[in-house]
Amino acid sequence: MATDSGAFVAVARVKDVKPGQIKTVRARGGYEIALANVGGRIYAFDAYCPHQRWPLKWGAVEGETLVCGLHGWCFDLNSGDAVDPPLADCLQVYPVRIEGDLVQVGIYNR
Repeated sequence: MATDSGAFVAVARVKDVKPGQIKTVRARGGYEIALANVGGRIYAFDAYCPHQRWPLKWGAVEGETLVCGLHGWCFDLNSGDAVDPPLADCLQVYPVRIEGDLVQVGIYNR
């Protein structure tokens, strides 16, 4: 999980992250980050599953759980912890803040 020693960067407009959608964006340094809108709250996480690097944009959001489209691995969108199967690699999640109409993501040590 990220620490508090970095900067927030704008990666998208709020209107471009539709409810229930997973959208991949490029952040500073060319890093791909995925965004998910769950009930108006936007979450940010690595764009690829830590299991086999499958693009998570082809997954699904079920409540505050992200489901990878390849093998069905599930991750908590708040913590990045794997919830199924247990003891799997965690998903890197990033803090999000909204400034005006911009989605900003905390990018740390990148």
